Amino acid sequence: MSEAAPREAQAVLQSLQAGVVPRSGLHHLAVGRVAELRQALAELDVLRAGGGVFKIVVGDYGSGKTFFLSLLRQVALARGYVVADADLAPDLRLRGESRGLATYAHLTAHLATEGRPDGGALPVMLDRWADRVRVGASARLGEPVAVGRSPALATAVDHELRARLRPLADQPSGFGFVAVLRRYYEAALAAEEDVAVACLRFLRGEFRTASEARSSLHLPGVVPITDSTWYEHLRLLALLAADAGYAGLLVLLDEGVNLYRISQPEARAANYEVLLRLLNDALQGRAPHLGVYLAGPPEMVSDSRRGLYSYPALRSRLHANPFADATHRDLTQPVLPLPTLSPDELLALLLKVRVLHGAFYGSTRLSEADTHAFLGHLLARPAAERFLTARETLRSFVHALNIVVQNPDLDTASVLSDAEAEVAESRFVDVDSP
Repeated sequence: MSEAAPREAQAVLQSLQAGVVPRSGLHHLAVGRVAELRQALAELDVLRAGGGVFKIVVGDYGSGKTFFLSLLRQVALARGYVVADADLAPDLRLRGESRGLATYAHLTAHLATEGRPDGGALPVMLDRWADRVRVGASARLGEPVAVGRSPALATAVDHELRARLRPLADQPSGFGFVAVLRRYYEAALAAEEDVAVACLRFLRGEFRTASEARSSLHLPGVVPITDSTWYEHLRLLALLAADAGYAGLLVLLDEGVNLYRISQPEARAANYEVLLRLLNDALQGRAPHLGVYLAGPPEMVSDSRRGLYSYPALRSRLHANPFADATHRDLTQPVLPLPTLSPDELLALLLKVRVLHGAFYGSTRLSEADTHAFLGHLLARPAAERFLTARETLRSFVHALNIVVQNPDLDTASVLSDAEAEVAESRFVDVDSP
């Protein structure tokens, strides 16, 4: 394991003791998931080549779904992708009462790149695209990157814009999207900051009425993004990201259980209809450079009454490969099950955390043998294979490490016993969490 910077190590340890996945430094904790990550990397290559990907990551509570998505996010950023992520919630869904539009607005506000990993990368992406337009126009003139506003350059820019925007205009909702992009380019060139900001607001789905959008953009025919058209604009953003020189757009949606929990059958079916469209477009090549990963518990898929299997078209497409089993898995399927970590993998994870904790605090009183004993006691408890999760084990282990390092007079054995009790108690505290 590479050595972590003190600030990064502290952030990782604080996240673990809070029971949440760290935002960065995940490579220090990566254990197992080799086959799943290898498949995800192959799917990223599909996006780079112009294909589409839709994947549903399923696993029990604490099995590592969020960690897997976060690790994929970190890898994708490092490989030149634009990444957006969101946790679905009662007010962030895929369709219904502008909740789909709210999810789109959240995603576009949190677009991230390697240079802007914390989000807010939409202006960067647009400026990078505009730079490529200028470079392309200069190439048409047969000279270095041109400046100024000569008639020849204006003509070359117009031809370059037409060539780059034509593929986008051919897509659903493409004409308005293209008009706003052209307006953004003109506003940036003329230093019309208010118009450029209005273009950003449009692309983030912030306009609610046509009159507001048209008056702000000075575009008479533009129609704002709505709850029924946001996905079309997400596809357009993926094409724009690729034209700006990025490898593609990766969208990560966690807490998919909130779609499964929608109580009204009609509202739930409307959300599942969006998932069907995502899946169909990915399978049929109609979502170039766009990848979508959705994470949730197994019942979100398999429940024939409320889950995705209750929607016949999704059930037929998501049905597992009949020739696959726990030993011989087919990772190319739309549904990717995440099995719980094995005891050996859990031990490797605890040892990584022990090293990280010791490096940050300068020393550790817990030996590898203590770590082995800690996990051994947990695995010996009744029904450990059912209730023991990486999340709760890590949280308890970090709590124990904190107590030991701050109280050198304490007996480590008694501290570890208390940690085991904490894990046992957490089974009943968080059992209903997704």
